Amino acid sequence: MSEHIEEVTTKDEIWRARPVNSRLVGIVVARDGMPSIVEQRRQLSAFGVPIAGFRHPAPNVAESWEERLNRLFGRLDRGDVVVVTSAHVFGRDAAEEVSTIAELGRRGIMIKVLGHDPASA
Repeated sequence: MSEHIEEVTTKDEIWRARPVNSRLVGIVVARDGMPSIVEQRRQLSAFGVPIAGFRHPAPNVAESWEERLNRLFGRLDRGDVVVVTSAHVFGRDAAEEVSTIAELGRRGIMIKVLGHDPASA
């Protein structure tokens, strides 16, 4: 894991070290080798992570990964806490994951990765 990522295993850990007035943002991505978007949302919701304004990506929209990242970066503010089910959300390969996570860290965005599915514990 990166210095910018904290693994969390309970709902209470998500809120630890969260700056005042920051937002908690759940991110899901459809990608081979990852749970479905529905399953990722279920896991985030089970941890109490709000999924406000969620919309399924339109399959017919041609948007590059770089364009998606720029859109994501434009919606996050310093101090926001991003919660994901896996660090694989941040890239199509290890190099992209590392690059995206580092950029979020430089922007002051905190990242928390679910350590397990609370419904299965």
